[in-house]
Amino acid sequence: MPKEKQQQANTTKEKKAHVVPDVDRDYIKKIAAKVKELRIKAGYSSYESFALQAGINRNSYFRLERSAATGDNFTVALLLRVIRGLNITTTEFFQQIT
Repeated sequence: MPKEKQQQANTTKEKKAHVVPDVDRDYIKKIAAKVKELRIKAGYSSYESFALQAGINRNSYFRLERSAATGDNFTVALLLRVIRGLNITTTEFFQQIT
């Protein structure tokens, strides 16, 4: 492949960075920390054993727990945007989900 086309192909394959607002980052950190806390309280010493037992992709679950430190979880950020777009609180959203 000519160099020009190869460079062009490489630039189109770059990942787009998702911008997560700071207010959402704080919520994401709290949610992920709570998930990890509950996993440990349930007796799972490692995220891997929990993910296996729960039928969750190990890497996906790891990224969720890691977002407790980074606040970078686009899926949760999207949910928070939806909730804000509906002009309701997170409490109101989750209140009727049981």
